[in-house]
Amino acid sequence: CDSAARPPFKNPILARRVGMNRVEFGNTRFRALIDTAAGEFVEVYSLRTGPQRILNLVETSPESAAALKGDIHEDTPQARSIIPPPVPGVTGENSGWSSLGGKGGFAKVEILEAGPQRGKLRLSRTGETWEITWTAEGAWFRWKAGQGFRFASISASPYVPFNRCLGGSEYDGPTGPGEAEPKPNEIAPRSWSRLPGGHMVYYQREEDYGALGIVALDESLNWSGAGSRRFIARKAAGETEIAVTFPAWKGVDTVLEGRKENRTLRQPVLVQVTPGAAGAAKVLAPAEREVVAERRPGAAPSPFRPDVLTLDGEWELAFCEKGEGPPKSGWRNVKVPGSVHTQWLPADKVYTRDAEWVSYKEWWYRRTFQVPQRFQGKKLRLHFEATDYYADAYLNGQSLGRHEGYIDPYEYDVTSQAKPGLDNELVVRVWTPVDYYWKHRPYTVKGAYGAVDQKPDDITALGITRSVRLAATEAATVRDVAVDTRLRGAAADVEVRLDAAGAAGGHTWELTLLPRNFESSERFQVRAPASAGAVSLTIPVDKPRLWWTWDHGRPNLYTLEIRLLDRAGRAVDGRSMAVGIREIEEVGWDFYLNRKRVFIRGTNYYYHLFMSEMDRAKYERDVKLMLAMNVNMIRVHCHFSSPEFYDLADENGVLVWQDFLEAWYPHDRGFSQRAAALYDNHLRYVRNHPSIALWATSDEEDFENYKDLTKHLAPRPFLLDPQHRPVVRSTGRFGDSHVYHGWYNGTIWEYTQMKEHFVSELGATSLPNYETLSRFMGDKWPIRDHRDEWEWRRLQIGEAMRAWGDPGNMTMQEYIPRTQAYVARLFQISLERMRRRKHEGAGGILHFHAIDIWPSVTMAAIDFDRRPTKVFDTVRRSFAPVAALFEYDRDKWKAGQPFSCGLWAVNDNWDAVNGATVKWTIEGRGAALPAGSFPVSLPADGVARLGLVKWQPGEPGAYLLRAQFTDAQGKLVSENVYEFEVVP
Repeated sequence: CDSAARPPFKNPILARRVGMNRVEFGNTRFRALIDTAAGEFVEVYSLRTGPQRILNLVETSPESAAALKGDIHEDTPQARSIIPPPVPGVTGENSGWSSLGGKGGFAKVEILEAGPQRGKLRLSRTGETWEITWTAEGAWFRWKAGQGFRFASISASPYVPFNRCLGGSEYDGPTGPGEAEPKPNEIAPRSWSRLPGGHMVYYQREEDYGALGIVALDESLNWSGAGSRRFIARKAAGETEIAVTFPAWKGVDTVLEGRKENRTLRQPVLVQVTPGAAGAAKVLAPAEREVVAERRPGAAPSPFRPDVLTLDGEWELAFCEKGEGPPKSGWRNVKVPGSVHTQWLPADKVYTRDAEWVSYKEWWYRRTFQVPQRFQGKKLRLHFEATDYYADAYLNGQSLGRHEGYIDPYEYDVTSQAKPGLDNELVVRVWTPVDYYWKHRPYTVKGAYGAVDQKPDDITALGITRSVRLAATEAATVRDVAVDTRLRGAAADVEVRLDAAGAAGGHTWELTLLPRNFESSERFQVRAPASAGAVSLTIPVDKPRLWWTWDHGRPNLYTLEIRLLDRAGRAVDGRSMAVGIREIEEVGWDFYLNRKRVFIRGTNYYYHLFMSEMDRAKYERDVKLMLAMNVNMIRVHCHFSSPEFYDLADENGVLVWQDFLEAWYPHDRGFSQRAAALYDNHLRYVRNHPSIALWATSDEEDFENYKDLTKHLAPRPFLLDPQHRPVVRSTGRFGDSHVYHGWYNGTIWEYTQMKEHFVSELGATSLPNYETLSRFMGDKWPIRDHRDEWEWRRLQIGEAMRAWGDPGNMTMQEYIPRTQAYVARLFQISLERMRRRKHEGAGGILHFHAIDIWPSVTMAAIDFDRRPTKVFDTVRRSFAPVAALFEYDRDKWKAGQPFSCGLWAVNDNWDAVNGATVKWTIEGRGAALPAGSFPVSLPADGVARLGLVKWQPGEPGAYLLRAQFTDAQGKLVSENVYEFEVVP
């Protein structure tokens, strides 16, 4: 075919650029991702595995003592024991799969072919060119490069999943299915300089994690370390070629499948011919064609509104011992949605020890309702926005199923159970395991809302916590929507992946994109045929209004109206959502928004233990409080939030670091796979929000769970998030740091030397404001006389006394300022140190944490009653986008001793600062205190040292150094203060 037009047939080949520095390719058998800046394969997946067993076969866990530096588990014996023995001849750190003939990143990336039968990539860099080819149905790709290949590392022992490696020789056995595995088969370096039979196969004997084959298409390659997790294949000079295959898993017979792939590669025209059956030849079905979208000028359609019966309101509630229900008496009327604690207990008991018993019971909700007669003949879906934690639902005595989770929405098809025109009874049983943090490893996938040191161990929320409704629809429904946005020069593409259930021939997808929070006459609409299964439609946007964080522009949003139309053009189902056109990437620990670097100033967020108590107004209050600290990222710490929070993050232009699990989970393969399955629904729940910047699968996991649990979780975003946002497998490990100098270890002055690349947690506890603290602690003072109550309110007394000093005879009201001043000092030193290092490897820092989840004594800058502390003001000043920063190493100066404080200026904006001034004054005791100024000119995203403020202190007392940043017109941009003391 000599036509330049793209063939109309359905294309299983994937080949695309992802952002600035990544290329993704594959088909229905495998997927691979190349980091073009590093010049390495960083993610490779076999799609031929069992459920929840698709793992990244590129293992990049660091293997050196240097890599552990700064790790959350650095000082533990277990951490020091995790470094595997070296593989002879394969030195260096784990970084990915690469070649030996070139250096650095690829200057040129070409997608030469993208289907429908074959894919072909060419990547060029100094010294060599890669050429990668694959076919539509092949479980392999061929890889040409210069001088050889380095695999460091594949995911084999001591990593998960592979624990077997066999050479591919046809003469070494097995010769057929069911024979014993030949030996040696362990993961270990072999003496092979040439691969037996020209290839080798890695697999796990016990479970279906697929398999990985390496085929030496160039027989002259010399191999070192083959059979182990790390190996090299060398050629003296010139181009060489291997293939990477993805055989099907067959237990002990997997090597036979590897041989099949090897033969296919080496003898591609070899086929098996069998005699034809007598009679007429079979007529083959025509090749399936791509769904082609028709772009058209679009008037704004009316959003689809399903016919819904709300089931919120009056329910009955009762409890019993776990496993003994349903209760026979004791029913009370309550309002749903709600949390059991707030529904059952008097308001003055909810946040006290009198609430501890509630989580140990199972709770039963029930209500009777009439299904409207108009629902007759419709498909009926019972939708729960959220239940917490385990929920068994029964409609008219029939079990609908069990849901595990605390925040993700779900639904049941109840067409056969519901009775239109009659009374129906809905019963829901909820219960939760009670996890003793640090004492027992939890099996609940509830993150911080199951077990965390910001709340009492015995109090864990449960209930029907969000709305319930019954929806009546046609048979054809929208099952799933995933949105990807990609920049294309000055234009952009909005790619929408759609999945319909029950869509027979004649249905049509209609997608309309229109402005949501800005004025424009532009409307974009596409239509395409809908069929059963998934399709992908692209809306080209010629001059997109991009989504930016609040400190770098406007968070422009579009509304995407999705409607599923029947033959008559009538909408039978639909979705409406906000879309922000943007790209987010991570290079090292620098973040890029729409291909511009953003220094991250952030915080960690909990909101309320009883999530049903939150509504949009309360989330809006919290978001405004956090943005007042000048943050551009909020880490939703070890949990997922409610939809209202993500909507507000989108609308206010703040990035969200989205965690999944808390830490310290059991070392249990079954749990890893169950957690991975539960992760999927959470990802679908929030993935379309433009504010989501990053996925973190867990927090502070030990090495066993880093190898296993996070290994199972990390692929889920790759598979379900078409935007391929960055993924952190376990926060505080191997890159981002959790630093607690001055609380769990060391002193706050160690922050003056911090060299971390990215800090996702740091902090220390201070007492809340007196108005709040006295409300829930009353007269329980001093701390030493009421240890049990203070510990129940989560104060870590030993750490507190080391940090704050003993209060002696101080009253509670007198002591609070000392504690808050201590933590405020910690944050000024650390936040400003990281900002000064923004061009020395520091990508950002997240304060821990913003708001108390419970009336407690923790590290929050804003207490449970939403009163900001002194820490709040310090973070706000230190995080101003354009600011004067201080550099000092003490807070006490002796009278007569020369005072010296470094003064810096930072500009996080993308516009240069010219003609500005930083004015400084020292305020305190004495008449003739010095003042001065520095002229300031900063490039975009710049930082500079202005000079030293010097002074000869005289009279002892409290002083402060005030620095005011004014622009070229003399307008105050920001102000910062350094409080210090002059002592005799």
